[in-house]
Amino acid sequence: MRPTYLRAVIPAFLSLVSSVVLASPALANPVTLNGLPPLVINHRGASGYLPEESVQAYQLSIAMHADFLEGDVYLTKDGVAVMLHDGTLNATTNVVAYAASHPSILALKSTNGSYDVTKFTYAQVQELTATFRNANGYGTYRQNYYDPTFHYEIASYSAFLDLAYNYFLATGNRIGVYPESKQSGLAVADAILAGLMDPKYHGYFTTPGDAILQSFDATQVAYMNGLTDIPVTLLGVCPTTAAIAAQIAAYADGVGPSTGQTNAACVTLAHAAGLYVHPYTFLYDPAQYNTFYKMGVDGVFTNFAPIAEDARALVFTPEPASVGVLGFGLVSLGLLRRRRA
Repeated sequence: MRPTYLRAVIPAFLSLVSSVVLASPALANPVTLNGLPPLVINHRGASGYLPEESVQAYQLSIAMHADFLEGDVYLTKDGVAVMLHDGTLNATTNVVAYAASHPSILALKSTNGSYDVTKFTYAQVQELTATFRNANGYGTYRQNYYDPTFHYEIASYSAFLDLAYNYFLATGNRIGVYPESKQSGLAVADAILAGLMDPKYHGYFTTPGDAILQSFDATQVAYMNGLTDIPVTLLGVCPTTAAIAAQIAAYADGVGPSTGQTNAACVTLAHAAGLYVHPYTFLYDPAQYNTFYKMGVDGVFTNFAPIAEDARALVFTPEPASVGVLGFGLVSLGLLRRRRA
């Protein structure tokens, strides 16, 4: 929960930002919560090019210079955190075909035909190959990226974190992670937090700007909010009134609405309450990015990082002096990292 002084100061700071924009004709950029260009959050890795949430999709995401790697976390039967959106393996792996010749895997099939990841050990998950979801926006630009003969590995949560941290060690460049507590209950939230706080990362993911948490479950959001200073996003909502925005701000740092839920009015209400806005999911239409960037959204979940980056560059023109002033204000207010009361 934000301390009282931030609730009082944030509106004043946003007013200052607006006055700077109005007083400076050269600064035509839309106003985000922190005054900086919006984040490009690569949804399930480079899922428009390679199988989602695979090690290789996350590697490609890094190569495409996304700001954040994003993914969903489930626990296997033996308690290993893995990156998977559905909870079942049917839509995004070769499990059905593989089970046909592997009786031990076939035995894990549910009566409805699904293969629930919670019935699999991590070793069994590793036997499978990640494949493309049969849905718009997944693997659309696979040509020159995807090799159907290659074994695409379903990423463990540990591998997901390692990729970001090892990239930093190798290059000195930082890339953030944005894990979602997808499975019901609090055990998966605990696993996510434990990974981020693992001593082997030497505090990398607890450094402001290097990790954001997310969930559709308000209970999970409030739970994680109470245990860490890492920002937490409540998914699936954009406030329609100031009162709703204030209620959300009591236990979350931002909102992640669908594009259909997002409009300029709710972005303004969220910002007034000190909440950032990260809509989902953007595909390959540059005009859509343009529209939402001009609303002042603070980041976008996208399957196509290069398209998001190119569109951002057209809307946001660097203004070094102004950005410096805004950055100073943000550091002073602590908006880059939530502080619990």
